[in-house]
Amino acid sequence: MRNKNVYEKQKPIPAIILVLLFLLIIGSAVAIPFVKDYSQLFLAAYLLPLILIFVCGKKLPRGFGGLARTLIGCLFIFSGFVKAVDPYGHMYKIDDYLVAYNLPWLQNAAMVLAIITITLELIVGIMLLLNIKTKFSLSLATLMMIGFTVLTLIDAVANKVPDCGCFGEAVKMSNWQTFYKNLTIDLLIIVVWFTVKKMKPTFYPGAEIGIVAVFTIAAIALQLYCVNYLPIIDFRDWKEGKKMTLDNPKPIKYFVVYSNSETGEQVSMEAKNIPYTDSVWMSKWTFVDNDIVDENIYPHSVMLEDYDGNNVTASVFESLDTTMLIVSPILNDIKDDNYKKMGAVLEYCHNRDFHVYVLTASPYEDYIAFMLDNFYDLFVNNFHIEDYELEDYLNIVFCNADDIELKSMIRSNPGFIIMKDGVVLKKWHYNNIDTDDLKLTNKNY
Repeated sequence: MRNKNVYEKQKPIPAIILVLLFLLIIGSAVAIPFVKDYSQLFLAAYLLPLILIFVCGKKLPRGFGGLARTLIGCLFIFSGFVKAVDPYGHMYKIDDYLVAYNLPWLQNAAMVLAIITITLELIVGIMLLLNIKTKFSLSLATLMMIGFTVLTLIDAVANKVPDCGCFGEAVKMSNWQTFYKNLTIDLLIIVVWFTVKKMKPTFYPGAEIGIVAVFTIAAIALQLYCVNYLPIIDFRDWKEGKKMTLDNPKPIKYFVVYSNSETGEQVSMEAKNIPYTDSVWMSKWTFVDNDIVDENIYPHSVMLEDYDGNNVTASVFESLDTTMLIVSPILNDIKDDNYKKMGAVLEYCHNRDFHVYVLTASPYEDYIAFMLDNFYDLFVNNFHIEDYELEDYLNIVFCNADDIELKSMIRSNPGFIIMKDGVVLKKWHYNNIDTDDLKLTNKNY
């Protein structure tokens, strides 16, 4: 009589169950854009795939686990890459979290933290995608996702930080959407844990170390390049070639609310329809409130004011002439070695009658002091003009704006943007602008 095997061969999971599980997980991801806020029904929908995963358990085939591992790896790589091309954007987001969670002592290290977290996300994604040290990389991904899931749940409930920036500027999601996205990734991670023992290494140990080392160096190099120049891919509003004005804007409607002094009845109507010339009507109705209805979708949210507080946004961005924007969120943060370069740009623009606008969140007094302190010798002495004539001589205008909006325009302080007829023609970081570059590109404008 033959001995029976101690472990009988497990029956495979019916294909219909695997298809159902796959559709439930992918379906949760597809449905996320349509569920922006808290939904008990949507949260409950995650229970079914979770139950199926634990019921199937170790019976899940290696191929199914490999598919889940690949999806996680691709998501981590995409998330890391869109942040790697814009490290400043991720740094600003980390800074928001440090402020929200009262950790100001870490703010000076925000850029270092940004580069470390971006690199880790990219490398974990690459290791999972290529099946390198899968248990180790899966453990790192699990720890990261535990942290991300808890953090985004707190954000979704308390709204400490309005946008977590998990996909940088490339994909915008609400806090609840981000939390749901993390739950979907968590489901995939659980699938991989049930199948990880069935996965065999793709590369030899020595090759694995080499691959990880090469990609780590490449990830850090990419980020350092984008920090010292500009993002190689610009996901923000102010990208080169984009028109920042509306061709056919819808009319803005102005509504007013009036209350009848006798009956208390309130009416709302467009301001142009108010019978101001009807003295009888005006004697019976009292102004209560007004409202502005603007149905236009604008390509940006930057608002510029002159030193008197007048809105000059349209006159600056819609100019038909060649316009140089010098963007500096905080003028006093400009490094000393950039003054000479900035002066050369001002002189170049003056010689070609370009309109020049300095966009800053610094007050007008700091702007005047900055100009005279750094460009007095270059312009006032050399061209024999008075101090108060400096702005007119250079055809330069001060504009005040929100510092966050200015940082969204260009990741450089100062940053240089050439515009004409509302179109962003060219952008420069302070490290790669010179008058020769301006001459080469002058033919475009």
